[in-house]
Amino acid sequence: MPTEESHQLVVLARLSEFCQWRGASAHAGEDPWSFMRRKLLEIEPALAAFKGQLLDGLRERLFSELSQGPLSAERCADYRDLLDRLLSRGDFADVAIHLAPDAGPSSGAMLRQLMISAKPHHLFVEERLPLAQRSASWNRLVEELSRRVGLDLFARMLGRGKITARRKAYVLRRIRRNVAEYCTVVRIPTSASDTLTPFMLPRVEALVAANLRFLTKYR
Repeated sequence: MPTEESHQLVVLARLSEFCQWRGASAHAGEDPWSFMRRKLLEIEPALAAFKGQLLDGLRERLFSELSQGPLSAERCADYRDLLDRLLSRGDFADVAIHLAPDAGPSSGAMLRQLMISAKPHHLFVEERLPLAQRSASWNRLVEELSRRVGLDLFARMLGRGKITARRKAYVLRRIRRNVAEYCTVVRIPTSASDTLTPFMLPRVEALVAANLRFLTKYR
């Protein structure tokens, strides 16, 4: 079975390829716009598997600690922070109610049951929802990342006049450069010796989502 590290490397490799169209000479005949969009879409299976393994590991640690007695308020808060980045809004709300030191004597059994049935939630699941059903916090983060890498400016640029091949090529060069710079600034890991943590994942996901929205809209 592939490890968390191998799934992480696939996510990071596809993101790296997204930023390096010129090095993709093997894809002759495919325009860079389609290539970059395809690389983002190829992240989905690896990202889903990676978050699934993170959730499995977290579930195992939680059950181990619960078997030793009630969790402290601090440990409950730690688990809530991690699970907030791995579960859907509905699953997280259900779990969070029982993940508290004063939740009551029956909460331990209910928490175990909820955690066993909980599934990892990732950006592609969220993005497939109708706009009105997407999390407001998710949309805010995607919009923040869109501004951070200049997609709002590029949208206005393409909105002025005819969208020519030359203008699109210029925009793609800028997007690749800006995304690569962002990854460097926030220290997104690039090797198996580093860890793509649950705390980093939302920004990576929002970065992918922001670019997918843009490339899909103007393709």
